[in-house]
Order: sequence, then structure tokens, then C-alpha cells
Amino acid sequence: MTRLSSSRRLPARASVALVLGGLAVTGCASNQIASSTTNPDGSISANKVANSDIDCPAMMVRNGASTWQLPAGANSTSLRYQGSLGQLARECALLGDSMTIKVGVEGRVLVGPKGSAGSLAVPLRIALVQEGPQPKSVWTKFYSVPLNVPQGQTQVTFTHVEDDLTFAIPPSKDVSSYVIYVGYDPQGAAAGAKTAKKKPAASETQAAAKSKPKSKALPTAGGPQPMTPASAQPTFAPAPQPGQFAPPPRQPTGGSNG
Repeated sequence: MTRLSSSRRLPARASVALVLGGLAVTGCASNQIASSTTNPDGSISANKVANSDIDCPAMMVRNGASTWQLPAGANSTSLRYQGSLGQLARECALLGDSMTIKVGVEGRVLVGPKGSAGSLAVPLRIALVQEGPQPKSVWTKFYSVPLNVPQGQTQVTFTHVEDDLTFAIPPSKDVSSYVIYVGYDPQGAAAGAKTAKKKPAASETQAAAKSKPKSKALPTAGGPQPMTPASAQPTFAPAPQPGQFAPPPRQPTGGSNG
């Protein structure tokens, strides 16, 4: 089914423009907001924030992360869903020595021969990278975007907005090498699921604590020493390497690259 491997970009939609209509940053003056100009390929070039010498970073889809398949590497007969990315938008605002960027992403999910109506999660990542000989990840975040496929629908569009991509402006004020990357990241979803599976349930942890025999503390010359408490913070999947997304889905022999 050729429609499932189409790489055609979505036309510009009003939905992305509307969600970026107002940058909700307290204290930002309107003359410090940069507007977006979309290139024919869907990327957004860097441009100066109004009344300043600071660039609003360029924005583009990460190479190799423009499509997503479920299951990964499925052929045209076993494919359940395939996603592509369309319109991008961003607004930059200066607030003191930091910049806040509001990012809007629009995508589309096609229903394959094995797909059906129902709920699914779309793995998406937004990252701010300082490009160079050794790229540096400045900010990155993974999203599991919920999506509902209505009965009888063959494709569904979604819009995701991140309104608080905030980072410190370097002392040089030069962010011309900074790039906002957007892409599908199924590897991030797999890492999150693996971490959740390994984490023991609260009931199991309590049962193990009760069954463990109590030991008497030995006296020390300096008196009783307090034990260092274990971290109470939740465990998350490790952050990706600078600017990296999962590799593109493997295409079947003779197929077209979606």
C-alpha cells in the first residue's frame, strides 16, 4: 500500500499557528519575540529576535527520525501504524539571560492493514543541540503523545506543543549554532517501558522490608552515625546522547523510505 510509505509533507495548517499565537512567558515584552518563517522543506531558519542581536535557533526534523512504524520494520501487509511529521512552528522570547522557546509540531498517523481503531501512544522527542565538531545536547525531552483513532478512520493528525523549552544564553550571546530538532523516538519509549518493568511494586518492596531481620547497630568511638538515606527520586531512562534519536525504521527490501 503505497499510501503508507508516503513521505509527502503535510500542508500548513492553522492549528499549529493558533497554538503559537501567544507565548505565555510572564514578563516578556512583545518586542522581544521572534516570529517563524517556514522553508519549503518544512524547516525553520534561524532569525534574530526582534530588537536584539541574539538568534532564535533554527528548527528542523532530525535526520532519520521523520517517520515511525509500529511494529518497527514491518512490511506493507503486517504494518499497524505509520507516522510522519508535517508542519513545524516556534517562537522565541528573551527574559533576562535566558531564552524560552515555544515549539509546535504537527504529525500524521496512517492506519495500516493490521491497524485498528483505538488508543495508541506516539513517541516524540524535542531536543535543542549546539552543533559543532562535538555536538552538545542543551535541552531534550521525550513525549508519549496520546492519540485516539476513531472507528473507520484511515489517518489521524495530531498537534503537540512544548511551551517551556528554556535555557541559559551563553556569555558570548552567540546561539547561532543552536538547532531545535524534532523527531520520532521509539527507542525512548522502549527505554521507558524497560525501566518501568524493572521497578518493583510498592507491595513487593514493603514485603521484602518486613521479612528482612533487624540487626543491632554496633557502637562506634564517635557515637552512632546516621545512615545516608536512599534517593527518593523516581528512576527514569538514561538521557540520550547529544542530539541522538532512535535509528530510522528498517524498510523492507524493495520498499520506499517513509
